Amino acid sequence: MPRAPAVVDAYGRPFRNLRVSVTNECNFRCIFCHIEGDPVGRPLRPGQLPPVMVPEEYGVVARAAWLLGVSSFKITGGEPLIRRDIVEVVGEISSNAPGSDVSMTSNGYLMNVYAHRLVEAGLDRANISIHSLHRGRYKFITGVDGLDRALRGFKAAYDAGLRLKVNMVLLRGVNEDEVWSLADLAARHEAMLQLIELHPVGLGARFFKQYFYPLSRVEEELVRRGARVEYRGLHNRPVYTLPNGVRVEVVRPHGNPIFCAGCTRIRVSATGHLSPCLNWKGERIHMLPRIRRAKTWEEKVLAAAEALLEVNELRRPFWLARRIDKWFPTHGSGRLVLPKRSDKARVLEELRRQLLEEGVQVARG
Repeated sequence: MPRAPAVVDAYGRPFRNLRVSVTNECNFRCIFCHIEGDPVGRPLRPGQLPPVMVPEEYGVVARAAWLLGVSSFKITGGEPLIRRDIVEVVGEISSNAPGSDVSMTSNGYLMNVYAHRLVEAGLDRANISIHSLHRGRYKFITGVDGLDRALRGFKAAYDAGLRLKVNMVLLRGVNEDEVWSLADLAARHEAMLQLIELHPVGLGARFFKQYFYPLSRVEEELVRRGARVEYRGLHNRPVYTLPNGVRVEVVRPHGNPIFCAGCTRIRVSATGHLSPCLNWKGERIHMLPRIRRAKTWEEKVLAAAEALLEVNELRRPFWLARRIDKWFPTHGSGRLVLPKRSDKARVLEELRRQLLEEGVQVARG
């Protein structure tokens, strides 16, 4: 089925990436956890909140997003592998978004149980968080004495054929001296190292001043060691390639307008709420009731698409540059000229037409 015209926000940024939280539960207690910006504020213990959305509903959302041009799906939580039906969730997303990149962020503790089945279900990549190779530090950061299990999970994911990233949140005075050790771990498994700045959201806000470590210092060292740099489309993230071939991706979201200018992401919470940004403080759009009111699969897909288009209209760069005309055109007066927002009604009508061409009768809302 052909897809709708490209969907952009009011700042001309395309919608290409959907970050999907499948649970608010986690078996870890990381000191910087932000639960994808969910107002719950902290991870719930396993068993406190049964899954709200069933696998088929994730398939509906994936299909709607795919029809709107999304080509990348990141499954997250909490800890996604807490869900006993996580393989079915991955299969629904993968099968309803053909050709897309489907990845998962995990602490790796249970990855050795699921790795091969996740690959069979359509998972392409995994980001596994290993914030330290020192057992005591790892326990301090995560609240769990789980380093050995996480490393076994990382190895199982590698053996299963997943493309891998090692996620590392740098914390001043805790683990900033381990960058090169974790780069070596990544290199041994043909993986990337992804360095992430501490973000003042969720629990991270409580410790931000104490533990924030600017990644610009690491970037200077990467350049000194002869790394060449290129930039990803998502968030304009720099990716450094060292002379030995190790690739290091740097995620610097704090106070960084260039990062926000390259954002192509919308977030789905574990309860079916949509948010335009991790830092969003406004009311979120609750998509799940709309899906459940619809009677047919096609009506459900259109309901999800309409909700995604609505939240797209709320997207804006959180960190706006003082000299915003460096990224966006202005009138001679200096007043910002914004691209027109996507025409929601036009896009929905195009999706409806495409579905009808497939011989499906969709009731008009």
